[in-house]
Amino acid sequence: MVKIIKFFGYFFFFILALMFFMPKMNVYYYAEQELKKHQVIVSNEEIADKGLSLSVKNMDVSFKEIESAKVENFEVELFFLYNSITASNIELASIAASFFPTKVDKIDIKYTVLNPLKILAEAKGEFGDATAELSILDRNISTVMKPSKLMLQKHSKTLSMMKKQANGEYIYVKTF
Repeated sequence: MVKIIKFFGYFFFFILALMFFMPKMNVYYYAEQELKKHQVIVSNEEIADKGLSLSVKNMDVSFKEIESAKVENFEVELFFLYNSITASNIELASIAASFFPTKVDKIDIKYTVLNPLKILAEAKGEFGDATAELSILDRNISTVMKPSKLMLQKHSKTLSMMKKQANGEYIYVKTF
């Protein structure tokens, strides 16, 4: 019995040490290089390794040389069974203002090995609340939005591209 407890104790310590010493900054720079291939540039960021997570502050995101967003806080937690990305205080570029409110308070993206074919996301901002599910197997993304009054009043054209439900939610499904 003592050997089994020691085995699990050493195993748990090994996994924790592996997560702590994993080169998270190298993973970030690799992701940044992969994004450049798709003309997405991340600049002016301050990166800090916080042991079990990676924190990025004040990043500017550009797509095809057009400034697209400013992200104040970006947190990445890479665990073996559960991974999450949290971005907060996001200001979209003014070019998006005609389609969507430009202030996003928080976006949470979660992936777990227990459900490996789905990536879940939740967002909250001036647009209201939204949840999204990316199905890797079905190759589609489905979004459910509970729009705010601002979204209903000023961005009805964007909402017209979504399917309205009886409970006031809007659903958008896209296959890729």
